[in-house]
Amino acid sequence: MRFTRGTLLAALALAITATAACSPRDTPTTAAPGASATTATANTGFGGSPRPTTTVTTEAPKPVKSEAPPATRPAPTATKTREPQLKDWAAAVKPCPYRGQKVEILDGGHEDVTKDGIMDTMVTRSCEASTSYWANTIEVFKNTTDPRGAERIGTLLEDVAEMDQPVVEQVLYNKGVIEIKAYGTSAKGAKACPDLILFYRYEYIGGKFKRTWRDQGFKDECKLQ
Repeated sequence: MRFTRGTLLAALALAITATAACSPRDTPTTAAPGASATTATANTGFGGSPRPTTTVTTEAPKPVKSEAPPATRPAPTATKTREPQLKDWAAAVKPCPYRGQKVEILDGGHEDVTKDGIMDTMVTRSCEASTSYWANTIEVFKNTTDPRGAERIGTLLEDVAEMDQPVVEQVLYNKGVIEIKAYGTSAKGAKACPDLILFYRYEYIGGKFKRTWRDQGFKDECKLQ
């Protein structure tokens, strides 16, 4: 093989380069065991800079509001209608003749006095008296036991009130006949001391009340019984 000058120079340069690469001065030094300068330490960033600390805050769970169950409304109750009382009839009977004079309801009862199969009401009435007593009458209301809107169809003893001044003691109803026992004052007596015992009978005839009987006697005791 024939070498030229250029070829020899190139080969020489290659040999010098290879020798320089194997020189002991260029052999890398092995670092001592341990952390290197570029090794990250605990809690540091890359290159040894401090790593920011992250604080995790745990919040306590918020209490859950417990809502009270909706109030249960009580079931509606039926309204009870109050039964009429004796004193309630004061608004249904005839008023007393003098201003400020109060009606007195003495007694009452229910009977079918009109004989139509429906109960009627009889109310014994008087008026407030400053002395002695006031003559009694008995008012009859048709087909009702309630004073509200009651229809008066007759007033018993009204026909003898001035003559006998009766004070009702007892009222009975027997087979369509109303029987009344009363005390009264004769023309010779005084209202402070009634001296008569009186008996009456009334019947409902032709749509009105008719007195069918009257009797009297004298009593010895000077007091109302």
